[in-house]
Amino acid sequence: MSDSPKIGMAFIGLGWWGAVLADAALASGKVKVTGGFARTPTTREEFIVKYGGKNFSSIDEVMADSETDAVVIATANSVHKEIAIAAARAGKHVHLEKPMALSVSDAKEIEQACKDYGVKLHMGQNFRRWPMFRKAKEIVENGDLGLVNYTIATFSNNHGFTAGPNSMRWDATENPGGPLYSYTIHLADMMEYLFGDVDEVSGSCAKVGGPNPQEDAAAAILRFKSGLMGVISSSYLAPFHFAFDIQGTEANLGLSTTENPTLKRPIDLMGGLETTIVDLDHDLVEGRLLANREQFDDLVGAIREDRDPEVTGRHGVRALAIMRAILKSNTERRIVTIEEILETD
Repeated sequence: MSDSPKIGMAFIGLGWWGAVLADAALASGKVKVTGGFARTPTTREEFIVKYGGKNFSSIDEVMADSETDAVVIATANSVHKEIAIAAARAGKHVHLEKPMALSVSDAKEIEQACKDYGVKLHMGQNFRRWPMFRKAKEIVENGDLGLVNYTIATFSNNHGFTAGPNSMRWDATENPGGPLYSYTIHLADMMEYLFGDVDEVSGSCAKVGGPNPQEDAAAAILRFKSGLMGVISSSYLAPFHFAFDIQGTEANLGLSTTENPTLKRPIDLMGGLETTIVDLDHDLVEGRLLANREQFDDLVGAIREDRDPEVTGRHGVRALAIMRAILKSNTERRIVTIEEILETD
């Protein structure tokens, strides 16, 4: 397989995350960068100098390029649908960053177009690939925690201060609910990766006081089809913070970006705990780089082997649906089912 021809990939959207993805694709050793497109000529030129390939001056040029087998879309959220469907029609496989689209109906159109035109759709919901979450899934499925009955996760960053008025992150159309489409959506995907489908949501968003025009805090209670209850939350004002706690009848598992996972088991009736550090093969930075690279290993494998990638359109649709349910719950002050969002949004 190592002797197979490299997959030609063009990058659309060449901001900082587009560059991270290009680094990851090249690190896989299975991808050739065929070029890049962004609206700003100097951005395109800088990308081509670093990564090679063609300086595409339009989306149409990308889609017509015979050396491009797949496209990597890391653009403004509002043009995901347009570009992804154009790629599918052109026979290009698609790596699409989250959120999949601005609405569930648009996301479903992307998913269906990729099926109709026979191309692979891989969603860039990459947190599940972090080593700590691979280990968490192993621990949960092995039954080491006993019956998991409650889980809580938070992921925050201060883009509500730092992104600025020209950023997509401050645009209420591109990024409604403040941190929802930036951070909380990763938590939703992680929750379903570990515990199965979410059934219903009760959510709230708040404007606390940051300079960004939309909300800067969000939280939701999730009820899973299994009966499990979970909570997810995010801030747009706090410095980078990530913590995930999984609580079972036999032990609790704590995950964070500052230390290795910890297993805590009760040893008495007064709250005493025995703590075990769970070893990982990679530190946080190495693990995140590995997860990014693994995305392209998986997409290339899906193309070569004619199989689905791990993170498909279904996962993109469902993660977005949970965010849309939080927004609807916040507006209408009621519990919202994911089925309702899948049918009406």
